[in-house]
Amino acid sequence: MPATRGPPAAGPRTAPAGPWAGSAQPTKETTISLSNVSCFSYLASVHTLYVDRYPPINYGVDVLRTDRFVAGDGPLVAAFLSALGHCATLLTNQVADDPAGRDIQARLRDWRVRWAPSPVIPTQTRVNIVVCDSAGNRTWFSGLRGIQAELAEINLDPRSDATTVYVDCYEVLGQAPQPVVAAALDAGSQVLLNLGGSPPPPWLAETLAGRRVAVVQTNADEHDDVAADRQLEALRTLDIADLAVVTAGRRGAVAAAHGQPALTAPAIPVELRQVQGAGAAFSAALIHSRSRGDPPPRSLAYACAAGSLWCGRSADGPLPRDEEIRALTRR
Repeated sequence: MPATRGPPAAGPRTAPAGPWAGSAQPTKETTISLSNVSCFSYLASVHTLYVDRYPPINYGVDVLRTDRFVAGDGPLVAAFLSALGHCATLLTNQVADDPAGRDIQARLRDWRVRWAPSPVIPTQTRVNIVVCDSAGNRTWFSGLRGIQAELAEINLDPRSDATTVYVDCYEVLGQAPQPVVAAALDAGSQVLLNLGGSPPPPWLAETLAGRRVAVVQTNADEHDDVAADRQLEALRTLDIADLAVVTAGRRGAVAAAHGQPALTAPAIPVELRQVQGAGAAFSAALIHSRSRGDPPPRSLAYACAAGSLWCGRSADGPLPRDEEIRALTRR
């Protein structure tokens, strides 16, 4: 979920040494170490157009408002984790020295996200266009052509103190997440894979080689009554994770721990302001809750509350804090 320009989380923080957003550009020889909580994804600017309803083909429609934010999920997961008191490192492609790129770097600094980008510097920051209607439906126009090659240039040091590694495994990222997953598993880190609605990547089974990730997450269409349950069963059949999770927008989420019955948690009704980054807020809260030893039912409810809380704020609103999420779960 998107996040705020608000103040950093209170409390002591012990960031590992390394580049912060906006620091000197890395060279090809830079070795990027997985840190306390590492998040891997692509990095782009997202320009959202809000309309009342989608127009028919070959027609136009009035744009009610626009905003600019950050994609994909990984950068936002890092931001939300930072707000929850974690030291988060973001492994992504680079951005250019243009208005969109400077805006992204400013947000990462404000969110206190430690940024470890690929050394490949583009001539223009990548931009995704999203059209969102009043019912909350979204259509993406992706500007990610060639992203796999840029992400492949990230160097990973398997000697890491990372407790958790979050990895976006969207189909559009191809093979790029594979070395990150392999390095994290070899280092003994807890790994959360977000499929983002994509099928499991073809390289996953061989990379896992019988090992199990901590969490595999995907999302389902909230307008389909049985989609979440169907996807959960598909994830359970893969038998690759200690916990399988499917988010479904207003329907909340379903999950199942390995060998255990399915769990459900509702989304908490809020006055909807926007929906971008709801899944990222969910993922960050799930990581946070699991890191303190909460059982799966409590972690699922806490994560749903975080997603709901974020949807009730603007993209430039304050990032959810632990006490706010806890309070919402008690409503």
